[in-house]
Amino acid sequence: MYKKIDQNDISYLSTIVEEKYFFVNDNIPEDYSKDELGALVSKPDVLIFVHSADEISKIMKYANENKIPVVVRGNGTGLVGGCVPIEGGIVICTAKMNKILELDENNLTLTVEPGVLLFEIYQYVEPRGYFYAPDPGEKTATIGGNISTNAGGMRAVKYGVTRDYVRGLTAV
Repeated sequence: MYKKIDQNDISYLSTIVEEKYFFVNDNIPEDYSKDELGALVSKPDVLIFVHSADEISKIMKYANENKIPVVVRGNGTGLVGGCVPIEGGIVICTAKMNKILELDENNLTLTVEPGVLLFEIYQYVEPRGYFYAPDPGEKTATIGGNISTNAGGMRAVKYGVTRDYVRGLTAV
């Protein structure tokens, strides 16, 4: 069903990001084969740390054209297996996309990249008098991972879950 990654794929994919952000086969740390629960383990063929939507777009276009499976992950703190590359292929890690871009106080919105950690959001908004309600147990989780799993946490009953606080996304 899926294409097995070969040297031609590796050659092309390695041109998208700097060498230090590109890992293949045995150079991929074991942590990128599982999430925090660790019950499901499967190693990717390629691990790529991305820094922009443009890089993600190039990877996804190539993977789609060549029927290569792709899994996106942040810090891997989830407990649902969503970041585990069951079919191998490519893991795109968004943890390096970790900038808070804008606080729009008129519209009460915060624009962030997917790799921003929850505790960084809390630290940024609270001194300014704002409150980000979703509170999953893991504060080092990325906002992108929380969005992908619709995380909620202990305050979900009173305030809602992640989807209740997302006003827009840039998706590839």
